[in-house]
Amino acid sequence: MSEIIWTESQVIEHWPKRDPASHKGDHGKAGIIAGSETMPGAAALCAAAAVQSGAGLTSVNTVRSVIPVVAAYVPESTFYHRDDDLNEFLDGKDAVAAGPGIGRLSDDVIEDLIANFEGPLVIDADGLYHLNRHEVMIRKRTAPLIITPHTGEMARILGKDIEYVNANRSKAAGNLAADYGIFVVLKGQNTIVADPDGALWINPTGNAGLAKGGSGDVLTGMILAFLGRYKAVQPAVSSAVYMHGYAADCLVKQGEAIESVTASKVIQSISASFSNLIN
Repeated sequence: MSEIIWTESQVIEHWPKRDPASHKGDHGKAGIIAGSETMPGAAALCAAAAVQSGAGLTSVNTVRSVIPVVAAYVPESTFYHRDDDLNEFLDGKDAVAAGPGIGRLSDDVIEDLIANFEGPLVIDADGLYHLNRHEVMIRKRTAPLIITPHTGEMARILGKDIEYVNANRSKAAGNLAADYGIFVVLKGQNTIVADPDGALWINPTGNAGLAKGGSGDVLTGMILAFLGRYKAVQPAVSSAVYMHGYAADCLVKQGEAIESVTASKVIQSISASFSNLIN
């Protein structure tokens, strides 16, 4: 398996330029299925990250009690109630992310998405809990599927222990991506993006401040927004991973204590990070 560092110059090379005459529909219609009564913040963080990362339209599918929480945090979002028809929510979406904070009883939603959504699909967090139940459908799927496990989630998917994954990160990510025909974002120090051909793209950015609840929700929102703006999946995913870490690095360089880096602060750093690198 080849391992390639995804560098600053590659991020800049692949960065999509906005047409001055473009409209909101030109920059990705993003759908987020996230949040539950006990985890409203996951939906809020994911949606805010998508909006800050350039998604043209961001719609959140969640439970009724979560809607005012997310609306207060991300007024740019629109909403769809979880109990309503899923296909209606998916209609017209360029990319969808599912899993942050939805709880482990929502596996039927994940199954439906894998089988029926024909655009790029990002699955994270609770959405990964029973992923290997859907192996047959995943192999049949033709549209891009991106999963974003941390080490523990990866171990569950593989049926291995965490020690195995830590000792074999590249092998684990590359083999799973090639076997299932998907993109695997194995989070951690030097996050790995593995593509369906088994190629590995290594991320050099980020710091230990990201080892905190909510960081993965932000990354999922960023990946979703980048998928809606880019023509190719791998540069979109690798650049989103890079900028997620870069935003956290900028916070520390600006004097933020590494212990005090939070997911919300990373979202607040996205705009300046984009400007620093791209403009």
